[in-house]
Amino acid sequence: MSLKKSYPLASFDVHLDNFRHLSDTFRKNNDISRLINVLDENFWTLDLTNMVFHEDYDALVLTDQNQKIKWVSNGFSEMTGYTKKFALGKRPAFLQGVKTSIKVKKQIRKELKTNNTFEGSLINYKKNGEEYNCKIKILPLYNSNKKLEYFLAIEKEIPVVCQQ
Repeated sequence: MSLKKSYPLASFDVHLDNFRHLSDTFRKNNDISRLINVLDENFWTLDLTNMVFHEDYDALVLTDQNQKIKWVSNGFSEMTGYTKKFALGKRPAFLQGVKTSIKVKKQIRKELKTNNTFEGSLINYKKNGEEYNCKIKILPLYNSNKKLEYFLAIEKEIPVVCQQ
């Protein structure tokens, strides 16, 4: 009779993956419910819920049409080092610096003005001065009269690829 060996670390890995998935689901549900509380429910749609829920992101940033920050998710502080309180009322440009592409900044302004959307990446800076590559998807939020009121930025820190 042969006995099967148990490998507790392999078992732990399965549980850890499940825990990460549950933790991510909880975080996204929390972000969505807090954002709905900030916005009038008329701005929130099932399509937007599904989009946010299925995106891989580190932070959500809500701005008004003048790009003044109205709300940020907890992930914003984790990604940038800046507190929510510090970010409120500022424009996201405070995260930009020397290596932030002027071309990308112009492209963002142009796209938001003409299409009200943007998808791309740029170099931003954390509170400690460390640069990071930020993938951003900016979506417009319209009121019931189809007037643009807010932008929702879905942000993900992506590794900087070193070229040799």
